[in-house]
Parts: sequence; structure tokens; C-alpha cells
Amino acid sequence: MTTSAFQWIIDKAESIAINRKHMVAQTQARDGSIRAVSRGLAPKIFTVKVPDGMLWTDIKDFIAATEAADRFTQQTITISTPGQAWYYGANASIPSNPDSWTVYMVTFPDWSLYARNSVSWSGPFVFVEVPQ
Repeated sequence: MTTSAFQWIIDKAESIAINRKHMVAQTQARDGSIRAVSRGLAPKIFTVKVPDGMLWTDIKDFIAATEAADRFTQQTITISTPGQAWYYGANASIPSNPDSWTVYMVTFPDWSLYARNSVSWSGPFVFVEVPQ
């Protein structure tokens, strides 16, 4: 499997939130009643926070590859590192065929250097699943 320019973000994540909610349309009548209808599953949204303090010398090539891929390139991400076995359930291990998604990055947080060689992030990375 080819590693995408976004995979390092998933692998180094300190938190991953996955929004799997249905897309819903709602209307409210003048009498106050609300009607809602499901429009099906929306694309998954992945909000990924990487820790501050990673060394610039260790991740500068990853940052460069991610900046080059930017927000218009489709990439595949996979939850497959040993520290992320929690995704597959309690007492689980990473399956031989882990879950993967094709995504666009919609938010690339600003980064800055501090203490001469450490990277700080202005917020999370956000990825949106490409509709199948």
C-alpha cells in the first residue's frame, strides 16, 4: 500500500474525531411544528489533532509533502497504527485489512516553530471523505 501525504497525520494523531451523522433537512411550520427527513449519510468528516512538540527535523519532509498535496488532492488514509487499535473495539488488534478512506483535506492548520526545533499547530487538520 502506498503511503499518502496525509497518512503521517493520522499515524501521529493524539485525537481523531469521525463525524458519521446523517444529513438531515428540517423545516418549521408557522405553528411551530418541525418536520425532518434524512437525506442519507453525509460524507465522513475526520477532525485530527496532532500533538505540539514534534521535532521539526523529524517532520519537515512530511509537512512539505502535505503542503504540496494541499487541499485539492485526493489521498487515502488508514487507521492502522498499533496505538489506534481502539478504533476496532475493546481488546482489538489492527485487522489485516484495516479501514481506509479516500479524502480531501479541507483544513490545514498553520504551524510555527518554537524552542528552536519544535512544531506547534494552530488547530486540527480536517479531512472530508470523497463521495463514492
